[in-house]
Amino acid sequence: MKTGRDANQPGQYSSECCLAEIRVIKGQMFPRCPRCNALTVWDIVKRNPDNRHDANPLLPDRKHYSFIPDGI
Repeated sequence: MKTGRDANQPGQYSSECCLAEIRVIKGQMFPRCPRCNALTVWDIVKRNPDNRHDANPLLPDRKHYSFIPDGI
């Protein structure tokens, strides 16, 4: 999926440019890369079939990012 498109399945995605990881829910728009701010292609790393964020979020010191839009 590309930056600006809506996710058709929830899960954890990795950017092709910097391998930054984010989590998105179904219907959420893919952001720019949080590391380099570039337009990018997002590849799914881990599916999340129940459309929720995992109970154990990734730790910031591991250089993972969670993207949560305003208003959620």
